[in-house]
Amino acid sequence: MSENKILIIIPVRLGSKRLPRKNILDFEGHPMFVHVAKEAQRSKLNPDVYICSESELIKKISLKNNIQFVKRPRRLSGDHIEKQDVIVYAVKFLQKRNYKPEIVVSLQANTPQFKFKDLDRAISFFKKKVFIKSKIREVISIGKDNLQNGAFRIMTLKTVFQKTLSTKVGVFFTDYIDIHTKKDYLKALKFQKKIKK
Repeated sequence: MSENKILIIIPVRLGSKRLPRKNILDFEGHPMFVHVAKEAQRSKLNPDVYICSESELIKKISLKNNIQFVKRPRRLSGDHIEKQDVIVYAVKFLQKRNYKPEIVVSLQANTPQFKFKDLDRAISFFKKKVFIKSKIREVISIGKDNLQNGAFRIMTLKTVFQKTLSTKVGVFFTDYIDIHTKKDYLKALKFQKKIKK
């Protein structure tokens, strides 16, 4: 088990109603969740990156791409399960294996435009600026519309298990497209081609 103190968990569900199997749609030659995980692995902070899923297919793809994996129970795989419940499960699972991170990042699989440089800057902000003496604090990513986009959420270990809303919250602006529909997916692909030119 790594001694690293930064843990990134990417919840990946195979079932999706609006865009079936969206997390394994191709994005630049990889299933979307793999693209996100590989980008996270490029972080200069050398985090431990884990996929958390109920799916054997997701597990197989993860291990094939040298991405660590935590199997979650099917009871945490339904349409109405909160992402944070999955994060809590994965952290508890790893704690039982004597892994105790200082920083936990919830990273979204369906935001393939995610860039590790943004996360590194957000973690730097988290460490230096956000109520640094508080054991319960977090930084959330928000979009141009000033709304939380869910791309990533950076937390202290204690914040992961907090039952109420945090009062010590920082924000980090990103310009990502969350993919929930085919229209979102095509828009993200088009945008990616544009920036590659």
